[in-house]
Amino acid sequence: MNEPKQDRRIRRTQKLLRDSLIELMQEKAFKNISVKDITERADLNRGTFYLHYNDTYQLLQSIEDEVLSNFQEMIRCYSHSFQLDTLLPVLNPVIDYISSNSALCRILFENTASTDFLNRFHRLINENGQEIIQHMFPGADPAISDCCFEFITYGLIGLIRQWLDNGQALPKAQLAALADRAVMGTADRLLREKEGAAHLA
Repeated sequence: MNEPKQDRRIRRTQKLLRDSLIELMQEKAFKNISVKDITERADLNRGTFYLHYNDTYQLLQSIEDEVLSNFQEMIRCYSHSFQLDTLLPVLNPVIDYISSNSALCRILFENTASTDFLNRFHRLINENGQEIIQHMFPGADPAISDCCFEFITYGLIGLIRQWLDNGQALPKAQLAALADRAVMGTADRLLREKEGAAHLA
């Protein structure tokens, strides 16, 4: 069934507004961007903006929601190709997505506005990753697992930010392999049932 014209028009308008905000956030701080700035960039009137969003924060929130939803879908697909010794089946598509949407992702990972993209991204990794860790290391001490996962999560976020800041100088495949080794090496050393207990004793 074809999408109704009204729905296509709404989606097109929302995309114009989102793209305009992303462009503006590459030029100045989010707190200094007004609804007028966005509608002028999108060549729309302010009334059209308010048909879709209450303010600039809600527009930014909608962008974050879409990106996080895309990440969640990649992780969901990974569950169909789960492997005990590597995270590459999920790291590769995530890094591909970040690379293809580098301007947007750099803005979101560096944004200091009142929205909390990094916290929500961290929570998404944590909620999904805990299940993965339990499959990989069923005998791991939960307290050690929690600490290990916090370390891994913030390490991944830092790796992504550094990669974006450096203009993606490292090839995507190399970055994915580096992240995989870092995560799997850390988890294996700390969470392997008998060895982890010995290392931390």
